[in-house]
Amino acid sequence: MVLCDESIKKALASGRLEIDPVPADDQYKTSSVDIFLGNEFRIWDPVKFGVRGLHVELNLAEQLFQHTANAYAIDARRETDNSVILSPFSKNPLVLLGVTRERIHLRKDAALAARVEGRSSLARVGLIVHLTAPTIHAGFNGKITLEIVNLGPFYVKFIPNETRICQFIIETLDAPATGQLDTAFQGQTTPMGGSPAKAV
Repeated sequence: MVLCDESIKKALASGRLEIDPVPADDQYKTSSVDIFLGNEFRIWDPVKFGVRGLHVELNLAEQLFQHTANAYAIDARRETDNSVILSPFSKNPLVLLGVTRERIHLRKDAALAARVEGRSSLARVGLIVHLTAPTIHAGFNGKITLEIVNLGPFYVKFIPNETRICQFIIETLDAPATGQLDTAFQGQTTPMGGSPAKAV
C-alpha cells in the first residue's frame, strides 16, 4: 500500500520514517514527497575511456562497485555558480551520478519501504533520474544515489540544493522485515558510497 501525503507526515511525526531535512509542506504531492538534488556529482572519467583502442571490460559477477568507482570515477565539472551542466546524451554520452540532499531512514521494524521516482515535468524534457534502481529497502539509512541521463535536446543545468530532482513514494510491507540489509551503500553520503576519486 502506498502512503498518502498525510500518512507520510504521520510516519515522520511518529519516527517510523526519517527524511532529513524534514520536507516543507510544498514538497508533498498526494502520494509522494519531492526531494532535492544534493551537492555531490561524479562522472565516469572520459579521459580514461577516450583512449583510442582502449577496451575496458567489466565482469559484473566479480566487480565491487567501490573499487570500480575509485578506479574510474571523478568529480563532475562545476560551473562558476557551482552548478553542473549535463549535455544531451547524443552530444556527450555521460551518466551523471548525483545524490539527494535528503537522507532517508526506513526503520526495519516500521514495515516501510520506498521508491525513488523521477518527476514527470523532468521526464518530459528527456531527463532520466535513475536507471532501473528505484527500490529503497526496509532498514536503509542514507542519501540516495541518482543515475542521471539526459536523453532530451537541452543542455540541463543542475543547481545543488535548489533543484527538485525526484520524489519518494513510501510503501508499507505486509510485515516488518526480519532479514539483514546487506549493502555497501548503507549510510552513504556520496554517489560512490564512500570516498571517490577526485578530479585532477
